[in-house]
Amino acid sequence: MASELIEIITEHLQGKAGVPAEKIIGFLKETSVHLRVIMDTLDEAIDEGEFEDVVASSHMLKGSLVNLGLEELSIVAGKIETAASSTSPLYLSCYYMRLRRELLPLLDYADKR
Repeated sequence: MASELIEIITEHLQGKAGVPAEKIIGFLKETSVHLRVIMDTLDEAIDEGEFEDVVASSHMLKGSLVNLGLEELSIVAGKIETAASSTSPLYLSCYYMRLRRELLPLLDYADKR
């Protein structure tokens, strides 16, 4: 059974973006790989304190998530972007861990299909 996250994305892609049902699985696999790269880059940038890279990665992630119909998670990515731009990026890891936890079904999608 698909996760709630995958169902939300599928509904958005078919309803709002007009992606045909037969193309959804392939699209989700590609998206899974793409988002995994962004999340890994973001994680490394946070660990290394490379705030310009954090801003760039979180901005890409924010746009990707809104395009998938995941507005709430896009807002969290936006908070990472804003926090990395500030002088006290106190909550970066907390926001990152929330995104990682909630995106896990999508991040693992390509491996399970």
